[in-house]
Amino acid sequence: MQINPVQLSLVFPAGGAAYLDQVAKELNHDLPVYGLNTPQRQAHFFAQVRQESGPGLQSAVESLNYSPQALVKTFGYYKRHPDEAMVDGYDKDPATGRIRRRANEKAVANKAYASRNGNGDVASGDGWRFRGRGFIQVTGRSNYAAVSDKCKALYPGMVVDFVADPDAVGLFPGSVRSSVGYWIMKGLQKLADLGIADADVDRITAVINSNTDSYDERRSNFKLALNALK
Repeated sequence: MQINPVQLSLVFPAGGAAYLDQVAKELNHDLPVYGLNTPQRQAHFFAQVRQESGPGLQSAVESLNYSPQALVKTFGYYKRHPDEAMVDGYDKDPATGRIRRRANEKAVANKAYASRNGNGDVASGDGWRFRGRGFIQVTGRSNYAAVSDKCKALYPGMVVDFVADPDAVGLFPGSVRSSVGYWIMKGLQKLADLGIADADVDRITAVINSNTDSYDERRSNFKLALNALK
């Protein structure tokens, strides 16, 4: 079943028509190979993508503009170093609620993602270099490398090295292809075949981001996508 831009616009209402047409054409090139050849698989895929990339399908680079409290809640590094969260997180005016100082996103990434997913230590800069990008927010050096290898198999003739050029993951068509590569690499198309219940959505969410607080939102995204695509 081909994906058309009208269907995508129902899932991503803030996406431009021309852009959604590009995305649809990119995915429709070989839906069976990409594990997106049934409405159920597509709905599971777009449920996750909407949460990771927003209703405009445009948030292709991870935002790390966290408050100090959110840093402590979200990342183990800042749980262990709450004093640094006060320095690295954004500062908000308590009276107006306006942000007076943005978070130091580069410092946040380098600390939060240090020595994880193949990254080096804080000083290596890998956390910032390999922060979340693409429609499924691929994160970490080892995931960038693995997705590169998978994309070489899925897209014959594609010259890709996301480790050497991490920004390519956040730019079309790398934003689309990296998400497809991750989807297949993790076998998520097979999990998508298991059903349409909340537990089936949760099973995929747990692979993509087990510690997220957005399980409910992803279930809602799935219902929206399934209605649009079936």
